[in-house]
Amino acid sequence: MYQQDRFLPPYSSAEDVCPICKSDRYLNPGMKLLVPPCYHKMCESCIDRLFSLGPAPCPVCQRILRKTNFWTQRFEDLKVERELQVRKRIARNFNKRPGDFKDVRQYNDYLEEVEDISKWIELDFF
Repeated sequence: MYQQDRFLPPYSSAEDVCPICKSDRYLNPGMKLLVPPCYHKMCESCIDRLFSLGPAPCPVCQRILRKTNFWTQRFEDLKVERELQVRKRIARNFNKRPGDFKDVRQYNDYLEEVEDISKWIELDFF
C-alpha cells in the first residue's frame, strides 16, 4: 500500500503531530506518519479516511493525492526526504555506466551534468 525503503528504519519523534486530526505520539504512541509528494505529513488513519474513495486534495495545500503515493519518513529533515526522492527519479532516467563512454573524463562530465540537474530540481521545490 505505501512505498517502503528496505534499508532505512522509519523516522519518528515524540513531537510528531498529525496536522489533520491533531493526534500526537504522547496520546497515540503507535501513530504512523506518512509523507505524500507535497510533503505535508499525515497519520495513517487520516490517510485511510481521506483517501478511501480514491484521489483527494491534500487538506493543507489542495494538491490532488493518491493513497498509494505516500511513503514512510526516513529522515528527520523533510528536505533530505525530498532530495532522496529527486535523486531516485533522476537515477531512473540518467543511469549510464562508465563503460558507456569513451573515457573517464566524459563519464565525469556526465556525472556533473546529472548533479546539476538534481540541484536545479531541488531549487524548484525549496
